[in-house]
Amino acid sequence: MQNHEWKWAYLAAGGAVFFILLIAFANQAMDGMSGGYAVMFVSFFLAVTLVAVSLLFWSRARTMDAILEGQNLLAHWTYSAEDSLASAGREFFEYREANRALFMVVGGFFLIAIVLLLIFGGEAGVLTSLVLIGAVGIIALVAWGAPRLVYSRAIRASPEAFIASNGVIYREAVYPFRSFLNRLEGVSYQDTTPDTQALLIFSFIQVVGLYILRPYEVRIPVPGGEESHARDIALVLR
Repeated sequence: MQNHEWKWAYLAAGGAVFFILLIAFANQAMDGMSGGYAVMFVSFFLAVTLVAVSLLFWSRARTMDAILEGQNLLAHWTYSAEDSLASAGREFFEYREANRALFMVVGGFFLIAIVLLLIFGGEAGVLTSLVLIGAVGIIALVAWGAPRLVYSRAIRASPEAFIASNGVIYREAVYPFRSFLNRLEGVSYQDTTPDTQALLIFSFIQVVGLYILRPYEVRIPVPGGEESHARDIALVLR
């Protein structure tokens, strides 16, 4: 299993450097009232965002390396193709709904900023508003496309779960228990029901804004015969 998190960390860091250089270029070569300030404002916002994204993936990459090396490994489970496909479908629905709610919050903030710029920003405000509208469009595209990309990746990923004391890897996606903007809140065991197999549920909190906390769960199916082991893991990590 390859650790692709490093690739995203480096790409995000490279993007941050690009926008920092763009700020310097706009400051030197563009008139502020003719769009220079708008370019610098948007570039600064994107540079800060990409720095945060790079730190997030850097933390994830380090955790994934440690788990794959077997450090503090508690369990390693494999699944049938049928079980993995059913789980991927359920997670796609949950991810899509969470992204829709998050987009409504973020889009609302952008809408307020656009209205204020149109009212008080004059000609420069109109240009900046157009840039922000483009940014909202990109965010909407990501919110719509990300769950589909994750689902596509999930059905192609190796149907495995690694559970360690510092994080989990499920279908090649890593979830550190404590990382930049992300932390584990609790672990619970859900017994078998007529509709679902037993699950280990890892509850996380992710910081997505200055005062916005987004809870989410990673539900790892428990293979038959591993129920007692899963209960012990939940007690250890709780």
